[in-house]
Amino acid sequence: MPFRRILPFAAVALIASACNDSPTVVQTPDSSVRVINAGGVPLNILIDGVAVEQAVGVASVSTAISVRSGSHVIGLRASGVATDISVQTTTGQTLTTVAVPSGSGLVASVLVDSGSIVPAGKSKLRVSHLAGGAPAIEFWRTQPDFQTPVHIMTPFPYGATSPYLQSDPGAWEVFVTPPGGGSKLATTGAITVPSGEKRTVVLLDSLGVLKFRVIAE
Repeated sequence: MPFRRILPFAAVALIASACNDSPTVVQTPDSSVRVINAGGVPLNILIDGVAVEQAVGVASVSTAISVRSGSHVIGLRASGVATDISVQTTTGQTLTTVAVPSGSGLVASVLVDSGSIVPAGKSKLRVSHLAGGAPAIEFWRTQPDFQTPVHIMTPFPYGATSPYLQSDPGAWEVFVTPPGGGSKLATTGAITVPSGEKRTVVLLDSLGVLKFRVIAE
């Protein structure tokens, strides 16, 4: 499980009455956010103006950063580049944002979780294509109940995210090949997803090298 950094948010105090001391109520972080860096430059991350991550590498995923549930502003900063995105976090959930190039800057968006419920005795996996410098490729998978490679979806353009795919618990693999198949250009290797759990697989590129990142949801 990824390390979670807790932000030093101010405590919310009850107003003391003239004749009675009231306790201080601390609002504990109960949700989190992470950032996928598909922007091509190392990123510094701020939440509500507070610096929380420094130099998140190209084609990397930040740690899950603990916050209180509610409204927040995620700031992404690099040399000469700045962008902000307003988000809403939910108790017990990790919200994933994505930074991608836009002209000479960056743009951020939320990777929406559209398949949060995993039935007992099943596992789920989805794939996001965020490798802007990738050549023409095809996405394939094997899954616990079917070990013959099949396409994830066709076509699968840059910027697209597949629906969650469901299978038995066990080992999945996601890989990409040139159009029509052939040698694997990049692979996740075996991804073990236990019963009731799900994973997001992201394809990124760093100076032309394709890299998969697997995120436990």
